[in-house]
Amino acid sequence: MRKPPDIRELVGDDVPADELDALRRADALLRTVPAPPPQVPPRLTQAVTELMIPTPFWSRRRLAATVALAAALSALFFGVGRWTAGNDVEPRLTVPMGATEDAPEAAAVIEVGERDEASGNWELELEVTGLPKLPAGRYYDLWLAKDGKYAVTCGNFNVGPGTTRVRLTVSYELSKYDTWVISEYNREGATPWLLTAKVRA
Repeated sequence: MRKPPDIRELVGDDVPADELDALRRADALLRTVPAPPPQVPPRLTQAVTELMIPTPFWSRRRLAATVALAAALSALFFGVGRWTAGNDVEPRLTVPMGATEDAPEAAAVIEVGERDEASGNWELELEVTGLPKLPAGRYYDLWLAKDGKYAVTCGNFNVGPGTTRVRLTVSYELSKYDTWVISEYNREGATPWLLTAKVRA
């Protein structure tokens, strides 16, 4: 083994003796540490490499989950939008109905949508307030009348507290009739007209 050089040869002659002794002790202590292995173990190299590689935030699994969530939310909001939009008639005509003396507190509005050219149907939305709630088995009707007489029914409904909204579809040629009528349905004969309005097609 080659003898190490003397400390004085490394630091020069201008170092005080006490500092030179301290340097010799430190040098001797460092030389007692065993030398590193000739080759670093592969497992240690791999572990250090993995520590240095940052884990990407958008892993494949996380990206797939995010895409799936976005698709589900899109479908949800699309469905909600169609459901809420489907509850409103785009009115081409709004018809306020006037109360008769048989229902002085009542009021109603009919919104008539565009006619479906393929089917010939009209979409209607009826909004009613002020009619009393009927006992079970009884209900109201929206009619089309001609010359003061009931002609065809557009549908029946019940009411609750506050405002009641009813969606109806009819296929009649509205211009053939002259009056919208709301009355209580009675199988045994006509009942008094409660609300009326002129038909405007």
